[in-house]
Amino acid sequence: MGRVVWMRRKYENIGEVMKSVMCQVLPIPKQPRAYRMPPPRRPLSWVPHGSIGNYNYEERLEKFANELLIINNQKTSEIKYSSRGWSYLLEGLGKIHKGEFAACQKAINDSRKLGFLPIDFVAKDQDQTRHFKGIHVACEPEVQLSQLKQDVEDMLRDLPSKTTDYWIGEEYYLMMCVEKGDLINLFKPTCDQYHVPIVSSKGWAPILLRSHIAKLSKYAEAQGLKPVLLLFYDHDPAGLKISETFRKNLEDCERGTNWSPENLIIERFGLNAEDIEQYGLMWIENLRTCSGRTSQDYNYIRKYGQRKCEANALFKNDETLKTGQNICRKAIEKYYEENAIERFKKKEEDSKERLKDVYNDPVWKNVNESLDQLVGHLGSVEKAEEQPKDLAVEKETVVFIDNKLYGLCPKCHTQFDYSKKDYGRLVRCRRCHLLMRLREEAS
Repeated sequence: MGRVVWMRRKYENIGEVMKSVMCQVLPIPKQPRAYRMPPPRRPLSWVPHGSIGNYNYEERLEKFANELLIINNQKTSEIKYSSRGWSYLLEGLGKIHKGEFAACQKAINDSRKLGFLPIDFVAKDQDQTRHFKGIHVACEPEVQLSQLKQDVEDMLRDLPSKTTDYWIGEEYYLMMCVEKGDLINLFKPTCDQYHVPIVSSKGWAPILLRSHIAKLSKYAEAQGLKPVLLLFYDHDPAGLKISETFRKNLEDCERGTNWSPENLIIERFGLNAEDIEQYGLMWIENLRTCSGRTSQDYNYIRKYGQRKCEANALFKNDETLKTGQNICRKAIEKYYEENAIERFKKKEEDSKERLKDVYNDPVWKNVNESLDQLVGHLGSVEKAEEQPKDLAVEKETVVFIDNKLYGLCPKCHTQFDYSKKDYGRLVRCRRCHLLMRLREEAS
């Protein structure tokens, strides 16, 4: 009898245990759950994403390239940008945000590959080792003669400048070293006005570049001048460290160059934190390097946070381009003074006066007349100029959205999903490809 009671209690306990476990694993809702449709897909980015060979991608790529050509034609500056520089410009125009830079660079390069953009749409590669040397192309003799005439005119025009020693009576000799090749295109016109040599180190200065700085500095010191090296690098841990250790890197080559940088003035004139804030340049909220690693410079992080600003941020718009040129000009005039251009022009005029007999020599008139006769005898070369194709600006449609419902394309009425991060973005409808600017609806 006792055994029967024990078995009954045992099975009752197991039943309670199983019931408890099953209720935890598979809870049965008291009310059936309502089925909800998945949200519609997000709209397409204004920057095309995809691969060459995909018809839809290439179709969107052509529209993207056409708009870049329109923007390029409207630029007041003739400076060419790299694909990275174009990303900063488009970010400044509100076309993209900083998370789309990589996709934008890929789209620009794909457009160049497919012929939607000129193959030379971006700035030239500064690395001369990537350019062919010794190319021979046969041409018509009249072309060579015309070029000879132009060379003579250029030589006579530049003769006073090339024969003028601008640093007689001066105190300093300036050199400029920048991190990015884009900055050479931006600063060189200003540097040319003040006859300041400029170079891009593309990061840490190689040994040959350091030897070139040593050679120019030795020449300056031999003329009784104080050499000055102006630096413009990214505002990030690497850029600041390069500036801080530049003198040490020059000292490492002392025995090889037979020159000491002890008397060299080194000044970093950008890109500095106060410039970023003052001119509204873009901070990038990460410290990742090109290899994908995150910087562990705790002194930098403590002072500036987990963010950086690349020198290419100066390519945001025409205003920031002028700002960059002004920063360059102020850095030069700190040593050469504000009247440097007038002072240098006066020295050129003195040289031109000394060359009066050279300019008055009848040989130049005879050379021009003889070359004109030869070119006319051989026949003029007519150059066929390509007619620019008509480009239509694609208008964007403003679509007001709130934080409650899905968006709706005003053309094809296709719904799309979005988040608060999409406020102000330029996107395309997935169905009809309508260009939409998402705006927050006023409450």
